[in-house]
Amino acid sequence: MKLARFDANGQVHHGIVEGDVITAIEGDVFGDYSVTEKTHSLQAVTLLAPVTPTQMFGPGVNFETHLAMAAAITGNSGMQPTPEPWLKAINSLSNPGAPIVIPYDSKVGVEYEGECIAIIGAITRRVDPDEAWNRILGYTCGNDVSERDWQVNDSSTWRGKGADTFGPIGPWIETDFDPRRGGDMIVRIDGNEVNRVTTADMYYDFGEVISFISQHVTLRPGDAIWSGTSGRPETLQPGQVVEVEVTGIGVLSNPVAAEQP
Repeated sequence: MKLARFDANGQVHHGIVEGDVITAIEGDVFGDYSVTEKTHSLQAVTLLAPVTPTQMFGPGVNFETHLAMAAAITGNSGMQPTPEPWLKAINSLSNPGAPIVIPYDSKVGVEYEGECIAIIGAITRRVDPDEAWNRILGYTCGNDVSERDWQVNDSSTWRGKGADTFGPIGPWIETDFDPRRGGDMIVRIDGNEVNRVTTADMYYDFGEVISFISQHVTLRPGDAIWSGTSGRPETLQPGQVVEVEVTGIGVLSNPVAAEQP
């Protein structure tokens, strides 16, 4: 089932997507809700980030193919014995179709990181990895936009990965997806594929990452846990369109723009 959040005529709703139609629901998408008879064409609504999380966490380096590049930032030449979670700023959250804005004072520009995101569906505190899977409502696509100069030289990721527009997610939550079976995470720039990896190759799977975080931080419905990325991402240019697809979920598409001084 595809659960979306959308704007129709200035009103924000949740709904279920089937084909090109979205049907509004009433109630709590994380609890009890009912399906209404109000339907819209997908083309007639504006899809929004499917959740408004209280927290977003990245897992640290979570694909071995990303290690060589990440070592220049982290100083670690090998995979770590535990996940290395970090907070991605909530203000970076952005909608499908919204511009990724390159800050005018960035010297190196920004890079894409196409990822899969697990959406927490219930209060999660001190769970083991097996139970962690039961606390996931579903999955969506995300682009962990990164400014590498800031990421290297700052003492945290507060702006290198947390600047405004650096966290587009969407287009919806797919509740039937299972990353353990593998779904390709594909990045395309202007329609040309530039990166592909499967969720089955995550070094620490979502169960392990969520369990590790939950030992110290309570996760709440709507919180977003990112998968990490693979390979060596490339710099984005103004005017490009970047797509992140997770097969079995959908496609997140965002144009790239330059901020004016």
